[in-house]
Amino acid sequence: MLDTERLCPGCMNDMGGERVCPVCGYDLSRRNGEDCLPAGQIIADRYTVGEAKKRNGEGITYIGWDNSADSVVTVREYFPHGFAVRNPDKTVGMVKGGEYTFNEGLMEFLDVNRQIKASELPSLIPVIDVFEENGTVYSVSQSISSIPLSSFLKKNGGVLKWEQARPLFLPLIDTVKGMNDLGIIHGGISTETVIVGRDGKLRITGYGIKKLRYADNEIKCELFPGFAAIEQYDTNNLHIDSYTDVYALCAVLFTVLIGSVPAAAPERLENDSMTVPAKFAEELPRHVLAALANGLQVLPENRTPDMEAFKNELVYAETSFVPAKKSSAKAEPVSEKPQKSGGTAKYVVISSACTAAVFVAIVAVLIFTVFREDFFGGESSNLSSESSVSAPSVDAIGTIDSGAEESAVLFNVPQLTGKYYSEIIENEDYEMFDFVIKGKEYSDKFQRGQICAQSVSEGTGVVRDTKIEVTISLGSKEIKIANVLGLDETNAKLELLKQGFLYDNIEVLEKYDEDHEPGTVLEQEPAYGTQVSTDTAVTIYINSYEGNTDSSSSETGTDVN
Repeated sequence: MLDTERLCPGCMNDMGGERVCPVCGYDLSRRNGEDCLPAGQIIADRYTVGEAKKRNGEGITYIGWDNSADSVVTVREYFPHGFAVRNPDKTVGMVKGGEYTFNEGLMEFLDVNRQIKASELPSLIPVIDVFEENGTVYSVSQSISSIPLSSFLKKNGGVLKWEQARPLFLPLIDTVKGMNDLGIIHGGISTETVIVGRDGKLRITGYGIKKLRYADNEIKCELFPGFAAIEQYDTNNLHIDSYTDVYALCAVLFTVLIGSVPAAAPERLENDSMTVPAKFAEELPRHVLAALANGLQVLPENRTPDMEAFKNELVYAETSFVPAKKSSAKAEPVSEKPQKSGGTAKYVVISSACTAAVFVAIVAVLIFTVFREDFFGGESSNLSSESSVSAPSVDAIGTIDSGAEESAVLFNVPQLTGKYYSEIIENEDYEMFDFVIKGKEYSDKFQRGQICAQSVSEGTGVVRDTKIEVTISLGSKEIKIANVLGLDETNAKLELLKQGFLYDNIEVLEKYDEDHEPGTVLEQEPAYGTQVSTDTAVTIYINSYEGNTDSSSSETGTDVN
């Protein structure tokens, strides 16, 4: 066991007997605030408390030392601002009249941290210990060398490409979904509470009590403008739920991919004019832009409802959520980016070059025609409300049979096989049915993405909202791989995606050849015409030769024909 008296309260490194830490510059004359625990105090007979690093409405965060494991830890003390006082013996007392608020938050603090301690979710910092002492509650977690995502972006050009962000964010999405499934809403996801570890992984911090994330309550809130959803500012009329974390995580991803933080939700409610620069609109996959637009809808009823739906749309381009219908919908201007009807997030995409505009248009056409079969999944939402039917007038009402059942109006089930899932959920003629995707399977008869089976046969009479399970075709299990030689990288990928190959299974490598066009595919594996499964990994070799360049033209920045 190390001699903790030699440890720096500011960084927990050995000070070597010096008054000022040679590592972090902490001066031993420095003291924690009067309402904080003093540096050096032992809690739970195990942890040495160091410098108080952060304060918010929920409590105080200290750096600490685990005397049993000889490791640096983070200690969080429940000390709600305005409802707790530090007694002379360093215990915590409750402000008179605030006992209920104090105890309510204490129980929630206990529950959240115990849930994290019991969890094995990938992007949570593990909680080592949760215990009651000094009249309050403490949580102790591992200390991970990291920086906030905001600082990471500043040091790395301000933005990441989708190919870089995708593997970073998938574990984060799964983690937030796991916590939401436990009934825990973060409410404070931002580029400050998402951190980047030295190992390159993203982790989420800052889980706390609900009142910390409400603007209109008695505890001092901690909201992050641009990332906090509108329901966190107006809790009298709106309800906080999993879609609140969807909004925040979308705002974080928007910041990472676009390089700017969205305007604060109250401002967007008054004047929503979010834009995506043409450069990013050209580079980002259309389904990523669509997922961000849907997740950043200002009003909750128009927003992607939960993390699972967001992930399906973001990663697999599967959209199952349909926003609530409005009784008097105002026509929205047509934009380059797909949007949810009735939404308030308007993405204006302005292309600065004709070639870029043509590319975006081609991709849009492909996605909503050739590729639409890949863009399905999840459970459908019920699109309709009950229609009212007027009963015929009669002169007299006879006796009532109390045991009689109401006769139900029946609807004939349509033929669904051969149709695409998006066609049926967007068709108002089918709003009386509840469609659910049962699964996906290979089919030689139906193209990839088409419905190949339905649980209720065509023509069967069913009552409103009957659940009908559909199976989506994955297409033929084996196909002849297309010839992509000579195509540029973008068109080669599009051709392979069109055949049903998975985006993640398409690997791009470089090869140098002065005898062929720069930037085109020189080789492909498997070779053209090979009979393969669509799950097969495909490698394309792009010519890294850049061609001859003219120095004078290079200086002026013009391209050489």
